[in-house]
Amino acid sequence: MIWARRIFAIPLVIFFFILFIVVLLVTQVNSTFANPGFYNDQLRQADMYNFVYDKALPAALDEIKEDDSSDIPIDITNIKDEIVSSARKIAPPEWLQAQVETATNTIIPYFLGKTDRFTYTVAFQDRVTTIAQVIKTDMLQGDTFTKLYDDGISYATDKILENLDRVPYSLTLSKEQVENFLRAVAPKDWISSEAQAAIDAVTPYATGDSDHLTITIQFKDLVDSTAAAALELLKGQDTYNYLLDEIITPIVLENIGTSVNLGYGITLSHDEIASAIKQGLPQSWVEARLGELINAIAAYVKGEANTIQITVNLADRKAAALDVLTSLADQKLEARFYSLPVCSMAQFLQIVQTLPPGGVPSCRPSGVSYQDFKTTLGINIANSVDHAVGANLPNQWVYTGADLRQSLGADNADFLDKARNWVSSGWTFSDADLVDKLGSDQEQTLNDARDRIKNGYTVTEADLRDKIAETDADLNNLDTVRHRIDTATTWLWTLWLIPFAFLVIIALLCGRNWISRLAWGLAVLFVTSLVIYIAVTVTYSHVAAPRLENGVLDPAQYDGVGAVMAEKGNEIIQNVASAFAWGIERTAIYSMIGSGIILLGLIVWKVVLPRTRGTTL
Repeated sequence: MIWARRIFAIPLVIFFFILFIVVLLVTQVNSTFANPGFYNDQLRQADMYNFVYDKALPAALDEIKEDDSSDIPIDITNIKDEIVSSARKIAPPEWLQAQVETATNTIIPYFLGKTDRFTYTVAFQDRVTTIAQVIKTDMLQGDTFTKLYDDGISYATDKILENLDRVPYSLTLSKEQVENFLRAVAPKDWISSEAQAAIDAVTPYATGDSDHLTITIQFKDLVDSTAAAALELLKGQDTYNYLLDEIITPIVLENIGTSVNLGYGITLSHDEIASAIKQGLPQSWVEARLGELINAIAAYVKGEANTIQITVNLADRKAAALDVLTSLADQKLEARFYSLPVCSMAQFLQIVQTLPPGGVPSCRPSGVSYQDFKTTLGINIANSVDHAVGANLPNQWVYTGADLRQSLGADNADFLDKARNWVSSGWTFSDADLVDKLGSDQEQTLNDARDRIKNGYTVTEADLRDKIAETDADLNNLDTVRHRIDTATTWLWTLWLIPFAFLVIIALLCGRNWISRLAWGLAVLFVTSLVIYIAVTVTYSHVAAPRLENGVLDPAQYDGVGAVMAEKGNEIIQNVASAFAWGIERTAIYSMIGSGIILLGLIVWKVVLPRTRGTTL
C-alpha cells in the first residue's frame, strides 16, 4: 500500500518541481525588476555615474569634433579634459546618483501601483550658481581660456577673410594681419574680464534672485588700440590705390574736364593730369592722411571732439603735380618742335609775325635750338600749366563726418553715433532687451525657465499621465495595469502555498508517520533545490555567461558615444543576468540549507534515540 502511494506521488513530485521553478522565477523577477533598489544597485555596480565623465562625455566631445557639419568655432580636443573636469564639478557623480536614485525610488513605485501620487523635484538653483563659478574660474582663466581665445580669434579671422569681398575695394590681407588686428581690438584680458562681469550680472537673474538684468560692456579703453590696429591693417597698396583712385583724385579733379588745351598744339588729357597728381601724392603721404582720419574718428567716438573734420593742405602736393605736368607738356612741345620742317630764318620770322597767340609756326629755322625757339616765341610752359590746370586744383581738401557717413552707406550711416554712445556709456543689454529679442511668444518660456531654476523642476503623476496617455481610456488602462501589478506583488507570497501544498501531499503519501512524512517532504525539497541550483549554475556558467561575455551589443556597429554605451550596456546586461541567476541560486541554497539542516536533525534524532516503534522509513 505504501509503495502504491509513493508511486502515485511521483507525478506530484514532478508537478512540485515545475511549480517550484515557476514560483521561484516569478519571485526573482519581483525582487529584481519590480524593485527600485535593484536598478540603483546595478547602476552603482556599473559605476555609471563616473562612467558619464570617464567615457561617455569624452566620446561625445570627440564625436562633436569629428562632425564636419558642426559650427562650433572651438577645437574641442584642445580643451576636452577641461570640459570634462568642469562638467564633473557642475554635476558631480554624487549629485547625479542622488537625482537618479530619488527618481527611481519615487516613480517606479507609482508604476507598480504602490502609490497613487508622487512628486519628484530636481533643484537647479545651486547648479546654475556652480556653473557660473566654474566658468569664471576654470574656463575664463589660465591655459583653458588661452586656448578658447586663440580658437575664437582663428575662427573670426577665417570669417573675415571669407567676407573680404564685401569691402568696397580689393583688399589682400594675410591671416596673421587679421589675427593681430583682432587681438588688438579684443584683447584676451578684456574679453575675460567683461565675460566674468556679464556672468555675474546674468546669474542672479537666471536664479530668480533678481527680477532685472543689466549687462554693460565698456569699450572706451579699446578705442586707441583699435585705431592703431586699424591703421596698421589698412596700410598697403590696395588701400592706397582705393583712396587715391576713388576718393582723393576725383575730388581734386572735379573741376577739370576731359582734357586741358595749353596752346601750341599741346593738350593734357584727364588721365595724364590724374597720373601727375598720383605722382605728387606718394603712398607715405596718403597713409599719413589716413592716420589723421582714423585718429579724428577715434577722437569723435571717444567724445573728445564733436565733429569729424580733417583739413588736408594740398599746396605742396599741387606744386609737385604741376611740376610733373610742366615737364610732360615741355616734352610734348619739344617733340612737336623737332617734328616741324626746316626753313630759313627769314621765312620763320615772317611766319611768326602773323602767328596768333598760342599758335605753332609751320617750320623751324635751321640752326635754332628748342630753347631759343621758346625764347623767340615767348613760350612759358610752367605759366601755361599753372593757368590751365593749377588754377582749377584746390589748395586744400576738407573731409568731414558727412563724407564718412556717405562712404559707409545708408545702412551704416548711424554706426558712428552708435559707437560714440557705446564708448561713452558702454553697450548695455537689459532684461527688457532680452524680452524684446525673444518676443512675446517666448517671454512666458523665459519666465518658466527662471521659475524652474529658482524653485526646482517638479514632476508629478499628473504630468506623467499627461505625457503617456492621450485619452481617458488610456488612463483607465494604465490604472488597471498598475492595480493588477500591485495586487500581484502584494499577494505574490500566496503562490508559494501551491507548491508547498503539493509538498505536503507528497509527504502525506510517502511517509508512515509525522517524522517520516516530514523527512520525505524535506528530502523532496532538498533534492529539488539541489537540482535547481545545479541546473541554474551549470546553465549560466556554461551557456549564458560565455554568450554574454561575447556581448549582446556589438560596439563595432556603433560610433562614438554609441560604441561606448554599447560596451557599458554589455557590462550591465552581464551584471543583471548574473544578479538574476544568483538570486535564484541563493534562494535554492537557502532552501537546501534549511531543509538539509532539519533533515539532518531528524536523522540524528532517529539514530540517537532508541526505536520505540516497529515501523521504518
